[in-house]
Amino acid sequence: MFRPYHHLFKSYRDASKGDCYYKCTLLQVLQGLEYAIKFDWYKFRTFNVKEYEQYERVENGDLNWIIPGKFMAFMGPIEKRDANQRYGHHPNKYVETF
Repeated sequence: MFRPYHHLFKSYRDASKGDCYYKCTLLQVLQGLEYAIKFDWYKFRTFNVKEYEQYERVENGDLNWIIPGKFMAFMGPIEKRDANQRYGHHPNKYVETF
């Protein structure tokens, strides 16, 4: 169904600076969603959008559960900020969250 449009979809690219050394295609994203549903890691009806939107913001830690209650991805802690860094948390701030 989408095959004729495949060339129009760009791969995911992390927002961090520097070169991106991987490609994450739309197909891979959908396969990941299928996997999450299969293992009951994602439930459409009970997914807490407000909580997700709060914690995915950089100023709130930029964190997301990959496997609920077991594996979380988040922005790396910053020991000291320089004049150009507006966001990022000290490790102690993440301890509060966990």
